[in-house]
Amino acid sequence: MRKLFQPGGNLGVQDLGGDRYRMNISVPRDLDGRMARECPDADCSPGYFKVTPGTGITGGQVQAYCPYCRHAAEPNDFATEEQRRYAKDLVMREVQRNLNGVIKDALGLGANGRRKFGGGFVSMEMSLKESPLPHVRRPFEDDVRRDVICPHCTLDQTVFGLAVWCADCGKDIFLSHINAEIAVTRQMLGDVQRRGELLGKRVAAKDLENCLEDGVSIFEAAMRALVRRALKERGTPAEDVERQLTKLGNAFQNIGRTRLQMADLFAVAIPENCIWGVLAAAFEKRHPITHNLGVVDRKYLERAQAAERHGREVRIVATEIEQMLTALSEAIGFVHGALFPASQPEPVHMQAAGSSSSIE
Repeated sequence: MRKLFQPGGNLGVQDLGGDRYRMNISVPRDLDGRMARECPDADCSPGYFKVTPGTGITGGQVQAYCPYCRHAAEPNDFATEEQRRYAKDLVMREVQRNLNGVIKDALGLGANGRRKFGGGFVSMEMSLKESPLPHVRRPFEDDVRRDVICPHCTLDQTVFGLAVWCADCGKDIFLSHINAEIAVTRQMLGDVQRRGELLGKRVAAKDLENCLEDGVSIFEAAMRALVRRALKERGTPAEDVERQLTKLGNAFQNIGRTRLQMADLFAVAIPENCIWGVLAAAFEKRHPITHNLGVVDRKYLERAQAAERHGREVRIVATEIEQMLTALSEAIGFVHGALFPASQPEPVHMQAAGSSSSIE
């Protein structure tokens, strides 16, 4: 009797005996050649990421990791819901395809799906009308566009938010991701002059303001991620971690408040040096940009102790933003090293072509 699954075919069916089968289902990749993955831990957020097959660990991998929570499991356990749905749909289509053959064999129908009984004046014909095989929709996956390459195993992965761990080797890649984000802002900064010549000085000024705000956002996101990780690794309950982050509010948008919070939470002393001074000066300019259309107000003059005049627009130049971006990498690296000295990765320097900066 014909079996429900025939060996070979599109799914590479293997009969293991005892009504057990093994099938090989290839998961479709996106247009960039990436494959979606999802953390098996239901409590992990965002949990969704993508990897580029052929990069990273390319053979004999027995364990993979979530880039957000470092949950470890077999690589196949990171399949997404859509991929599992896709695999089930392919199997059910194969079932329907072969079920028609099983029914034909059981009823003795011919290749045309018909069988005739009797003859002469009395005869009866039995036929099987086969339904068309169902269409199997490709997995619908989210578009994730934060790319980071592991400096340890070279895995090319794409994530939401900030990745902490490599999905292949499980090593700390946080600073690599931070530098990748800084590199994006640096590329935007490198295009300001061209956009100014093409679209006007006001557009160029807004571009500089946006680059400054991006720098503040990178710092704040990085600091909050580091605080969350440090509190969790110190055994703080999840509810208390979120409560503490809520209490922090926007403290990391200001270097002075950052110093106080890091000293209070982890006894980390942020040095009084030029790197942090560059950040402090740049961050103070964010207030009039965000809240007063870039016009200098008394609050900014009091906090920044700047020589700029009240009512005039705050002055931002490209070299200032470049120095801020360089300082960002150094400052975040300092905090990362202070909180997690055992997981320091190899140094990664990412900079747009044609740009350079140093802070003495």
